[in-house]
Amino acid sequence: MHYPEIVHSLLMASLSLALAPSALGWPIGSLHEASSPVGRLPQADRAIVTRLLRPTLGPLYQGEPPQLLDNAVQSFRSERVHLGRIPGIAVQASGDRLCSPAGNCFFWVIDLQHRRILLKAGEIQSFALDKGATGSLPDIVSSTQGSATHADLIRWHYDGAGYQGAECASVEYRDANGNKYAEPKFTPHPCNEGNDSSR
Repeated sequence: MHYPEIVHSLLMASLSLALAPSALGWPIGSLHEASSPVGRLPQADRAIVTRLLRPTLGPLYQGEPPQLLDNAVQSFRSERVHLGRIPGIAVQASGDRLCSPAGNCFFWVIDLQHRRILLKAGEIQSFALDKGATGSLPDIVSSTQGSATHADLIRWHYDGAGYQGAECASVEYRDANGNKYAEPKFTPHPCNEGNDSSR
């Protein structure tokens, strides 16, 4: 093989690598669900989470004892996250009121330092922090399960005030006949087409 052909082969290999799904910014291998109950957090953190979530959840528990809402929050799943230098907590709801039959639930990312909600979304099953993203805070990637073979992804980017949906895509793991793809198939689309959970 001549030198120009070698260079061309290397360039093509680099291009195919650059276009691989993992290089497109969708860290699906890191997606996971929070697993520790809010009730296991230190008391001060539990109080911040409960206080911040009450306004969102209050209408769903209207007419019921306030203690019922507080108990529900204690059962939500949580995970400590590092948002740059800011300590935070990711919280996923649980229960029939706040989750779909597919297991997609309300989801929040809370800034503990400034005691504020940075991201509030619905219909989220799993998430991952992308610390390789540019910006003051890491991007957050969320997945909404549509079926056993299909999911919708959102990349949330911090804009200085909170997280906003910046990129969206669908991902398929199997073809129409149920055959598993060698690599997941990604289809980017505008975030207003069915999976922008910020609404």
